[in-house]
Amino acid sequence: MTKDQKWIHKHFSELVEKYGGQYVAIANEELVAVGQSREEVEKVSKEKYPGIMPSVLLVPKEEDFLCIL
Repeated sequence: MTKDQKWIHKHFSELVEKYGGQYVAIANEELVAVGQSREEVEKVSKEKYPGIMPSVLLVPKEEDFLCIL
């Protein structure tokens, strides 16, 4: 697991709470971009950290975790 993946794991519930339904880019163990598309956050991340491949993910919404019994 990369350092950025570990950061995502550690902060996952916070990401879901604040950014559910949006894309986020993590680079150098830092949230560097939030947006509505993968391309948008990759572009911002690459501008901030040229040469570093960011970890980009679509953060699930809280309701995506609800279970109907």
